[in-house]
Amino acid sequence: MAQEYSVIPAARIPRGTCKLFGAIKALSTIKKSVILVHGPKGCVYHINYILGMRGDRPSEIYTTCLDEHDVIFGAEQKLKEAIGDLDRMLRPELMFVLSCCTSCIIGEDVDSAVNDTQTDSRAIAISAGGFEGDFHEGYSETLCQLVEQLVQKTGRIESRTVNLIGMLRAGPDLAELRRMLGLIGVKVNAVLTADATREDLERLGEAALNIVLCEPSGKEAAILLQTLCGTPYIVEEIPIGFQSTTRFLERVAENLGIPAPVSPPGSPDLGPDIASLRHRHIAIVSGPTRAVSMTRFLAEYGVVPRLVVVDFDSSVQEKIKSLIHPPGEVLIEPPHELVVQKLKEHSIDLLIGGMLEQPIAQALAIEHIDIMHGSQKTIGFAGAHNLEQLLCKKGTGFQVFK
Repeated sequence: MAQEYSVIPAARIPRGTCKLFGAIKALSTIKKSVILVHGPKGCVYHINYILGMRGDRPSEIYTTCLDEHDVIFGAEQKLKEAIGDLDRMLRPELMFVLSCCTSCIIGEDVDSAVNDTQTDSRAIAISAGGFEGDFHEGYSETLCQLVEQLVQKTGRIESRTVNLIGMLRAGPDLAELRRMLGLIGVKVNAVLTADATREDLERLGEAALNIVLCEPSGKEAAILLQTLCGTPYIVEEIPIGFQSTTRFLERVAENLGIPAPVSPPGSPDLGPDIASLRHRHIAIVSGPTRAVSMTRFLAEYGVVPRLVVVDFDSSVQEKIKSLIHPPGEVLIEPPHELVVQKLKEHSIDLLIGGMLEQPIAQALAIEHIDIMHGSQKTIGFAGAHNLEQLLCKKGTGFQVFK
């Protein structure tokens, strides 16, 4: 094995982004809402660009475009005017006003500006200075703030209903999750936050069970909902593949106290084509929840990834190691240079990752599949069949979800 790359202590290529991105991603698919960032135009431009490339909702994220004059003399009046203009012109139900690095450093009082501005919409200030934390902290803290600000404690509990907590990805995956739960007679009461409305967020306390689908993003919000509304919660892996989906439905039924499906709804006729990947040298590069689910999905058919790279959260390390065994390797929050080195060492020829991994794959002539793109279905029985088709294509060069 080659000697590991030595990273220059004061310089590195980041493999994660900031708290502001996490906050915006958590809010960006909430319906009839508007996001206003009190900061320079560059922060919002680049986040809009990234979200668009990842297949999320076409972004309508606004900024006060702070300039040098604003940084020196302050711009709270400018922020108040922006809040009023957006409220009057767009008439949203919800307005989220976010700080960023610049406005935090110069001490802008975003909370005060929100409280002092009369709006027809419900305006909520969110602290999102990029240097205050990473993107996953932005997810978690934003979800908790939505619970604190919007949930109404009505005392009503709807039987056989669940909330999906930490589900930030709308589109085909969310639709498939709703469909599968419906097959066992379970209704989704609300989602925190993908495709949610203000009404959905207000009635989060009425579900019989909260299902945390991304522990780093959603567990704290689920604990808060349990404290405020008494709603029990379970933490579940993203259900990718037939076996994982079956286990997911059985666990939901068990915790709701309803009969488990005698014959789980779905098609187990998956495997021969997936098993043909056993000769491939596969790497998975992803966030922790999707990395575990994808590794388990492949392992069920005897396909063991040679390398799994997780962006954050060392708590999943042992779980992934138990699935891949030696000679597979798990890296947690590695530097960019080490990822490139390990791809070469393991002779990786198929990289399952996201948008950030595409140029690496191209540079190393590795086939690439983007499992993070929001337009693709990866969850449940239908998602397993879709993944089978994508994974088992031969001779198609670089594959990227569009």
